[in-house]
Amino acid sequence: MHITRNSYFTLLTTSMLFTISAQAKDYYVSPSASEQAADGSVEQPYATIPSAMEAVRALRKSGYSKPVTVYLGEGRHPLNETLVLGVADGAQIKVEAVNLPKYGAGEVSDAWLSFKAQPGENPVISGGVPVTGWRLLEDTPKELPEQAEGKVWVANMPEGMERFYTLYDSEGRLKRARNSGFAYTKVGNKRTLHFPEGALKDWDNLEDVEVQVRPGRAWAINMLPLKTVDVENGVATTGASATYEMGPLPGYLHKDGEPVVWVENILEALDEAGEWVVNTKTRKIYLWPRELAEDGSPKGILAPTTTELIRVEGDIDYEGPTDIPVRGISFSGLTFSHADRWAWKSDEGRVGWGLQHDWDMFDRPTALLRFRGAEECEVSDCIFTASGGSGVRLDLHAQRNRVIDSEFSHLGEAGVLLAGYGPGTKDVNHHNEVVNNHIHHFSEITWHSPGLWAWQSGHNKMLHNDLHHSGYAAVCITTRVEPNRPLNGEGGRTIRQHEIDEALKTSGRGGYENWKEREKYNHARHNLLEYNDISHCVQLLSDGNGIYVSGTGTGNIIRYNYLHDNLATHFPAPIRCDDDQHETLIYGNILYHNGGVSAGIATKGVNDIINNFIVDSTIVPRSGYISYEWVPVKGSKVYHNIIVSHPDGGVANNERPRGENNGGNPPPKLVDTDMDENLYYNPADPDWMDAHFEKMRAAGKEEASVVGDPMFVDLTAGDFSFRPGSPAITLGIEPLNISKMGRLKKDPAAK
Repeated sequence: MHITRNSYFTLLTTSMLFTISAQAKDYYVSPSASEQAADGSVEQPYATIPSAMEAVRALRKSGYSKPVTVYLGEGRHPLNETLVLGVADGAQIKVEAVNLPKYGAGEVSDAWLSFKAQPGENPVISGGVPVTGWRLLEDTPKELPEQAEGKVWVANMPEGMERFYTLYDSEGRLKRARNSGFAYTKVGNKRTLHFPEGALKDWDNLEDVEVQVRPGRAWAINMLPLKTVDVENGVATTGASATYEMGPLPGYLHKDGEPVVWVENILEALDEAGEWVVNTKTRKIYLWPRELAEDGSPKGILAPTTTELIRVEGDIDYEGPTDIPVRGISFSGLTFSHADRWAWKSDEGRVGWGLQHDWDMFDRPTALLRFRGAEECEVSDCIFTASGGSGVRLDLHAQRNRVIDSEFSHLGEAGVLLAGYGPGTKDVNHHNEVVNNHIHHFSEITWHSPGLWAWQSGHNKMLHNDLHHSGYAAVCITTRVEPNRPLNGEGGRTIRQHEIDEALKTSGRGGYENWKEREKYNHARHNLLEYNDISHCVQLLSDGNGIYVSGTGTGNIIRYNYLHDNLATHFPAPIRCDDDQHETLIYGNILYHNGGVSAGIATKGVNDIINNFIVDSTIVPRSGYISYEWVPVKGSKVYHNIIVSHPDGGVANNERPRGENNGGNPPPKLVDTDMDENLYYNPADPDWMDAHFEKMRAAGKEEASVVGDPMFVDLTAGDFSFRPGSPAITLGIEPLNISKMGRLKKDPAAK
């Protein structure tokens, strides 16, 4: 069967074909109900979601061929293991040829199986089990800080649980005890770190202790289990490899001696309310509660039992060209909480499976709700909060699915991840929609996790989302895996070598023409990222961006986004096309009141930068307001941009080679771009652009560009249209208005 961008056909998974009727069967679930005599009615609801699913499956086996809705009532609905919804749970219908739009899902069928909140009620699907039997700790361990004496409670781990990495109360995720950290004493390797005297101990329960490390790079952080500690020689080994060698960060990013390693889950660090420690050898949980029951004991404590709550999973033929997806399952009005972090325990199944820089893992159970081989499924008006991992994943085969009108907050890792198959010819993750969501305060444990990430996923609509308060980047569109990547390199094991042309198997990054040859394997192409509001990025790491596109396919459009108030010290640029990225359109974006130590917009390749406004930069970017970096940029279109400089000036358009001779490769040259009809303004220096104009006009470029006040109507009110007489009008620059950017609807929690 041949699958194209314009049409696809579905293999039938049953011998009978049914047509969806408007009439539907309803089942009800209430966590306060009794299973005795339950029939799923409003009067006698089921007590659990699995019980309701047993009834749904029995109904289907009886021949029922109409939509079914499972209504969840008020309260916490525990799932102590992952609920898997398979092909048989989805729509058993014949799908005719579908004309796919260029972007997004297009018209989709009504849901075949729906999980909804009962009207006016707030159900919470939870992976937590209660921790009970708390008693005040009387025999204070010598390791416990003085300020914690008399305030720490202890309980046994829930029966049957072996290990967990997060803990919860009614306010959300509790903070695992963490010390103030230390710096490496010298460079180690990926499994060895060198520590100063007194920083680490050979704890009795060493297997419970993790170290969070910045492994010598600005853009990564890893949580690693300790394996051995040699106190005398100041050397420790970890049970899993770091992404890079564990050594100091570059001096421009980090002051010598500042912490880059933190120790977690030790009693010595349990020094404030809301912190906890677990010892799996003694099976004891220690907690300084922040919320107390009437008797003074910890209130409503939950320990997570699984890293994913629900998985919607089709029949995956990993090596083959075609999967059979689940169809037509929807979730609406629900809250998902209390899943654990998927921990790095060893290198088995991890090394070589990391998505760019190990920012996430390929095809792993790291999210509250996961679609793995799914079509025409929908998440709407849901809340994903208080969890150790991510919110939603759409893995491998994922087409015409929607994540809309939902909130993602206080997650340990990412908000929404769309991750297709690795580089090869199997291109089946596309035409999805992530629209009108509020994604904030994510990456709270794994700091490098993006809020929204399309990895090997294309033709998606990512519109009208608000993203703010991230540890690292807000939005990523990437692949960054070349056919010659070694197996244990980043993403090396995701490469589908049996699908790669023999002539390209040794091909790495090598400029625009080389990229053109490899582009057919890089499937994060033709994504539409539009009308998003992005702020307060890169709060914890360095070298991240508001919008980051790198090493992937053609035709991505970054348009009409509002990036503002990104003021972190090591925030390099609001928008960046990084290594090996070409044929991206950056159009009509407003960059207002940002830091950006490096640039406003950075581009490493042949990308078009048109009608963007860079205004009110809080610092002078050292690499220019628009930075052309490392590689030739011949043919890039750069026009109708407005750059209003910092009062101290700076370079409007800057050539940034890599080192003194650009590594022996051809450097970027402004005169190679198609640059004209831009508007520049420095309120303190009317001659600011003279040298640039002289250089460019000698090459026949920038002949219509001018210096002048753009005369915006009202910056403080977000009106970037122009007053009469503005030179921007003469140049034909499109006015922009932030009222069209960001969400169009309130949070689901505010309904």
